[in-house]
Amino acid sequence: MKVKDKFAMLHGQNDKWPYHRHGYAGYINTQLSLPGYQAAYSGKGGAMPLALNDGPQGYNTYGAYPGSATQFPALLAVAASFSEQTSAMYAEAVASEFVAKGANVLLGPDVEVQRAPLTGRSFETISGEDPYLGSVLVKPFVQTIQKHGIIVTVKHWLDNNQEIYRQTMNVEVDDRTQHEIYMPVFAAAFEAGAGSVMCSYNKVYGTHACENKKLLTTLLREELGFKGYVVSDWGATHDAARSAKAGLDVEMQGGPDDQYHKLAALVDAGDLTDEEINEKVVHVLTAMYAVGQFDGKFQQPQQYVGKNLWDLDKANDIVISADVSSDDHRGVAMQTIIDSAVLLKNQDSTLPLATDGKKIALIGKYCKQKEDKSYGQGSVYSGGGSGYVGTKEAKVISLLQGIQAHVKDAASLEWSADSSAAEGADVAVICVAAHSEEGWDRKNLTLPEAADLVSAIRKQSKTTKIVVLAIVPGAVTTEWAEDADAVMALFMPGEQIGPAVAKLLTGDAAPGGRLPVSFPKADEKRFTQAQYPGVCPPPKTWCPKLQANFSEGVLVGYRWNDAKEVPSAFAFGHGLTYTEFEFADFEAKCNDGKASVSLKIKNKGSRDGAAVPQVYVGFPSLKPALRQLRGFKKVQVPAGKSASVSFPLTDKDWSFFDEKSNAWVSALEKGETITVSVGTSSTDLKWHGDLPCSKGSSDEKATKKDVEAAEEKQEKPASKDDADVAKE
Repeated sequence: MKVKDKFAMLHGQNDKWPYHRHGYAGYINTQLSLPGYQAAYSGKGGAMPLALNDGPQGYNTYGAYPGSATQFPALLAVAASFSEQTSAMYAEAVASEFVAKGANVLLGPDVEVQRAPLTGRSFETISGEDPYLGSVLVKPFVQTIQKHGIIVTVKHWLDNNQEIYRQTMNVEVDDRTQHEIYMPVFAAAFEAGAGSVMCSYNKVYGTHACENKKLLTTLLREELGFKGYVVSDWGATHDAARSAKAGLDVEMQGGPDDQYHKLAALVDAGDLTDEEINEKVVHVLTAMYAVGQFDGKFQQPQQYVGKNLWDLDKANDIVISADVSSDDHRGVAMQTIIDSAVLLKNQDSTLPLATDGKKIALIGKYCKQKEDKSYGQGSVYSGGGSGYVGTKEAKVISLLQGIQAHVKDAASLEWSADSSAAEGADVAVICVAAHSEEGWDRKNLTLPEAADLVSAIRKQSKTTKIVVLAIVPGAVTTEWAEDADAVMALFMPGEQIGPAVAKLLTGDAAPGGRLPVSFPKADEKRFTQAQYPGVCPPPKTWCPKLQANFSEGVLVGYRWNDAKEVPSAFAFGHGLTYTEFEFADFEAKCNDGKASVSLKIKNKGSRDGAAVPQVYVGFPSLKPALRQLRGFKKVQVPAGKSASVSFPLTDKDWSFFDEKSNAWVSALEKGETITVSVGTSSTDLKWHGDLPCSKGSSDEKATKKDVEAAEEKQEKPASKDDADVAKE
């Protein structure tokens, strides 16, 4: 390769024509020499340019061509599906639209384990609050996207668990927590072949993530064995030499003022070697080879083929402006909503609704309203930020439109923003929504208008059935649920919300989701100020260089609720169905260092349905956590029928990261008792049993004293913030 071509592969182009972004979030002209550049497009040789684009929830047109791509549900909805099949189906549709738009690098998925429920990008994570859930679901997503020749960019490495102060904050976290909570989903994505990973804005251990050698070399390359390339978040690079030495390969967004324009000068000055530059280029080429871009797996849109350099801009405009959505993709979006809808409450089998001859009232502005001018980014049914897929209002089918089109046998169907339409109604369906977006964290977990609307209708009538449809970006409080008859949660469902919910309400489809995040009680106090959002290193009392101490350690999500003995309102993994399941015939076996847990599921109801048995594993060295998810399956069981389910378990399922030895240690080899629990959520556990191959006391439990002692041990002194503050 020519020297200038090597440097070109290591930073995005955002200069004047022809070396600009061409309408994508980022762009790498892999061969700046014009003959090679033309050859790559014409199919006559050369490395094709890399067109990077958001996002994992559909193709983001950045407002230029709204409605030209499908607005899919958020990745948190995929997490709520608890289904590898849904993850693959969803990824297949997203990949198809990326290919049609000419984008061969997908900036996603987001895999951060949700630590702080208020975080603004909670709706974007495929992990929810659990690393095992994310690890299972990210694999089919990565494999499906990359089989189309598209490089997946897993993000954000590492500890990017809040939006507030994200560009200036520092994170302190112990090594055990890093390995057990925050790294596993990335590791699973790399095992699935993910070609790229994006480093984050925040600092970790006092150093920016994109120039942090422990993160980019020790943990990423040496421990996880990552072979692809590391790309910076947009504007997350602050020093070319430090970033290059630490392990950053590609800087984004690129342009005359980026840091990696300095690489050539650094090599000339002897600060970087040719070998170091070559290694970075090899990382990029490795990802391209691995996904088949040199073998024609990524099909360039026909408008590009045979075009010379001077005609490419016109061809590119045609490609990125094309409407790549389809009925099939809208069908995938609708099915994902159905698969991920979580029925939180269903008193006296209120749902599905018997609509014939009934007066049905739709209550709340968001039954009808699709946009909200008070939002900085996003819409009523979709969170805001780089992961937002803008669409035309006409393509979004509101709840009111969907229900009106689907329900034809009701005596009347009325809507009002307030509770007035519910007067004398048999059923009141309340539509409420919370919003979040990139760059900011939510101020609280309250679901706006829910309490007022439920209270107003209940005061009007004691007999009107109240159904709450909660459109949420993550966890919310549900203090109003006591007065509702049924509650269904929808995680940023996108444009097909109307027809999907209409089917769910009437029973033409059944809610298949389970909670990927715990829904807390209104008075839950999870964090100290030092933990979230953080404090300033002493002696200052306020500063923009916030430090968040993750001193809760491994007690993230439901692990915290269990260990602290603080019940959530609705537990992780919870989700009701329109039928009733019975779990029985539990058995735990061991054989040649492997184990299994099996059970039989019987559908005792009159409707077909999906059961999601969940396996949790606990052992003494897991303290302060009591147990952790290590298995789940979505099982379709016809009415009156039974299904047998088996979960294989291996040494990985009862290992913990020992900081003293800096290695994973098996609890079985330590002679500890390994307890397995099976149930329908993290708290609704139907059965407990010890693996017969384990020894020791099975009644050892983490107490509050254990938890407090572990947290005290994990507390670390504030590290000095020694790097420049990133400009907001």
